[in-house]
Amino acid sequence: MSSGRPTVALLGAGTRAVGRTVRAIGIPILGIALFVGIWQALSLRVGIYTFPSPPIVLRHIGDNLLHSEYLVSHGLSTGSGYIAHIAFTARNVLMGVVIGSALGISFGLLSMRSTVLKEVITPLAATFGAAPIFVAAPFFLIWFGIQPTAQVLMVAFYTTILLFIFSRRAAENVASQYIESALTLGGRGKAIVRRIYLPGAIPEIRGGFRVALAGAWGLAAIAELLGAEQGAGFLIKFFATAFVIDGMFAMALLLGIVAVVFDRLVVLGFTYLTRWSEAGRRLGL
Repeated sequence: MSSGRPTVALLGAGTRAVGRTVRAIGIPILGIALFVGIWQALSLRVGIYTFPSPPIVLRHIGDNLLHSEYLVSHGLSTGSGYIAHIAFTARNVLMGVVIGSALGISFGLLSMRSTVLKEVITPLAATFGAAPIFVAAPFFLIWFGIQPTAQVLMVAFYTTILLFIFSRRAAENVASQYIESALTLGGRGKAIVRRIYLPGAIPEIRGGFRVALAGAWGLAAIAELLGAEQGAGFLIKFFATAFVIDGMFAMALLLGIVAVVFDRLVVLGFTYLTRWSEAGRRLGL
């Protein structure tokens, strides 16, 4: 009987692993199927001319993704398709998020060791964080024009505020015994920030970074809607004026897919960075 217990335990562990895999794969597929089903139903209800069905939008993407005769004929492309405009938006988003993350996380963690920095930045972050960031879009366009710089700086500003709040809150939640041990061993200032606050805050910063990245896509598209010479938002605005509804749906869908792909990459990256935390959690530490 004792020899049968390990076998039963192994079978149970294998069954649980299969169950987790099925849930991890099946639930997202179910969600996508539900989304497509609702989309198709609304298209039949409203009409394909104002609410194109999924097959129509996918066909439009296939015809225009890499090369678009429609864009070429209207002087919006020299031969490339929608992919060039998506890449333009993605570049601005990633540049803004990287700059904003570096500033926000640095200020957030350093404010734990500097009372002056804390008292200066915290009220500003609270003020700008409470106001909808979208209202700042016209000001950036007025100050910097319809150049990519406006989109990049607006995304960087939004990300800086958000990551400052998240990183500071994450640093405040770092267990005090780690900080006390570092001080006892002679740790000071920047060394504590680099070796204690930063590693300890990364698991919580992950959530803030994903929120910032998700919001950055919409923010960049809105900035392009207000004024840009290319990009996903620019094309959506053009298609709206030309009443190319399937083009609007196609750009929105492509932008959403790119956002999901980058979010998955971020999750994988943070999972690797916090593998020590995941291992400790499994061990009950």
